[in-house]
Amino acid sequence: MIELAPAVLSRWETFAVVMGGSTASLLGLLFVAVSIRVETIAQSVELRIRSAQTMALLLTGLLAAVLLAVPGQRRWILGAEYLALALFVTAATVWLDRRAGGAEGSRVGHLLDAINPTLVACSLLAVAAVVLLVGHWAGIYFLVPALIAVLVGGVVNAWLILVRLTG
Repeated sequence: MIELAPAVLSRWETFAVVMGGSTASLLGLLFVAVSIRVETIAQSVELRIRSAQTMALLLTGLLAAVLLAVPGQRRWILGAEYLALALFVTAATVWLDRRAGGAEGSRVGHLLDAINPTLVACSLLAVAAVVLLVGHWAGIYFLVPALIAVLVGGVVNAWLILVRLTG
């Protein structure tokens, strides 16, 4: 028997609410922190780029959770939305990295550039999208590590921004 979208997605409702709330809270806090220290951030290419990437990362998590919570969502539409989101955010991240050029940064910052949490999350989101597009609801399970990458990457990036601002 083929399981209908509402039955599958209803089991993910709590996950969508928790992840959406978590990423929205972190995004709001980051926005306030950046607003408070906007003069300092404006003077540093690294801080501007890292702030923009962190905001994009957290917004990606928020949008992924919101799309999951849409009632009556069809599998292929959800897959197409996730694929479009992953491709757009990946392109924006690559563009931001190129704009940053050879900006000076911390060792941890360079490690995060090599293992970019935004690209990890977008890769997992793209895998979820493809699995959904080929006809399997199991693609939703790739959201779990994708959104964990969003939260961990967002917190670590925000911490690096804060340390860079105060140090």
